[in-house]
Amino acid sequence: MPVTILYRVQEGKSAPALTFDGPRIVIGRGPSSDVRVPDASVSLRHACIQIDAGEHTLTDEGSTNGTYVGNVKLAVGAPRALRSGDLVRIGRVWLEIKIDQTPATRDLSIATRDLALALGSQAMAAMGEDVASKVRVVEGPDRGTVLALADENRAYVLGRGPSCDLPLQEPEASREHLQITRRAGTIAIRDLDSKNGVFLGQSRIVPGRDMLWKASQSVRVGTTVLALEEPVANALTEIEHIADEPVAPGDIPPAPKTLASVAAPPPSTLDPPASSAPIASIDKPALSRAPPSSRRATFAPADLLVVAVAVAIIAASIGGLVWLLRS
Repeated sequence: MPVTILYRVQEGKSAPALTFDGPRIVIGRGPSSDVRVPDASVSLRHACIQIDAGEHTLTDEGSTNGTYVGNVKLAVGAPRALRSGDLVRIGRVWLEIKIDQTPATRDLSIATRDLALALGSQAMAAMGEDVASKVRVVEGPDRGTVLALADENRAYVLGRGPSCDLPLQEPEASREHLQITRRAGTIAIRDLDSKNGVFLGQSRIVPGRDMLWKASQSVRVGTTVLALEEPVANALTEIEHIADEPVAPGDIPPAPKTLASVAAPPPSTLDPPASSAPIASIDKPALSRAPPSSRRATFAPADLLVVAVAVAIIAASIGGLVWLLRS
């Protein structure tokens, strides 16, 4: 059955989510993770969910800050059964697990990257950082000029025309030379049938066709060279190369109030020794010994009848004994 992972980022707001229908889901900070969490408290490969014969289990992959189901810490490498509605904490981030018939997310690899970029953008914006992608002129007559690509799906036009979003003094540029569009976490460029062409890296692009522009590539129009700056993507790349950040007890966020936390199982003689956090081990069969009950004992009607007969017999015996003593 498909598994939906909901990112519980901010209380009271809708949780972004991804739905998977494969047998294994890797959760981590690394770019190869299926569930990519851009937080330094999350290890590159933190945990994984496995689906086998209808059973869903969660395993910690040796993370620095541990994997929790509710307030229960998982032992490294020991699978724990998952239920729909469980809350999972990795580092400082809460995730909700939903197991139902929700259709799998289309283009998961793209959706995973876009969601990581969106989460990174929210975090950076909350700290007051500029998150807009920008085009910077690094060579040519307009060197130092910057165009912010603030609007999603808007076609920004560059050329010699005064009405262009980025007017160029480049003598080889056409009045409307090229357009740049930001959509779904990517940047596309298009040659607007210019006279002298647009070069992406060392190759001239085909006019009238969108081409993906990566930050590692430069775009050239005559002697003008354009560079792409993506603050959020750069931040994600940086966070993938830093060491895991230990989480102090005071930095642990509370479980989302809209969902019930998973209670820790009662201790038993089969559990490992107690530590600073309860450790979840592989599910064990229930002990045969029943726990003591604090409820008052109750009797069925048949039990009362037996007691009444017994009392009558005892009374008759006492009466007989009294009669013999008087004789």
